[in-house]
Amino acid sequence: MKIAPAGTMTEGTGHHHLIIDGQPLPKGEVVPANDKSLHFGKGQTETRITLPPGEHTLTLDFGDGAHRSYGPEMSKTIAIHVK
Repeated sequence: MKIAPAGTMTEGTGHHHLIIDGQPLPKGEVVPANDKSLHFGKGQTETRITLPPGEHTLTLDFGDGAHRSYGPEMSKTIAIHVK
């Protein structure tokens, strides 16, 4: 897979979405646009986020140019603790 901006519908390309305190999405499901789903539609590969103290999960979900998830096989979830 290659990173490309949102709207690029070339096979084998897409961009990242960071889902905060959520799970990987099924293949083909559109990643919602809300405060718990950060879209990196310009092809960004890094960001800074601020979370309240406590336990959280961060899921990096790779999606196509129309924000449709490539599925759990193209995502990774980690658990973190914020002090």
